[in-house]
Amino acid sequence: MDENRITGAAKEFGGKVQGAVGDVTGDRETQAKGTANEAKGNVENLYGQAKDAVRDAADQAGDLAQNALKQGRDAFPDAERAYRQGADTVTSYAKESPLMMAAMAGALGYLLAMVVHGRR
Repeated sequence: MDENRITGAAKEFGGKVQGAVGDVTGDRETQAKGTANEAKGNVENLYGQAKDAVRDAADQAGDLAQNALKQGRDAFPDAERAYRQGADTVTSYAKESPLMMAAMAGALGYLLAMVVHGRR
């Protein structure tokens, strides 16, 4: 549970008490301050709830990603080996012909820019 939820609930309760004291004594200023403190506590509590929700969603997303990775490795056991082999081949080619790789990267970037922006 987020700290903001706890302090918010405490402030909200304190505001309710302060507002009740203002009601009983007929002191409008105390009543107004109590209502304001209650509202502040409520907002802080909601903020803590939102943080908890985001944290839970992030945890679930991480779990889903791990499950997807495991399923992918189970379904395609040779994929990682093929990826590493291709990356090694490209790396060795880049070391042998850096200018050719730069030209190919530039051409690929130009083609992507044409696709994204279209011809004008």
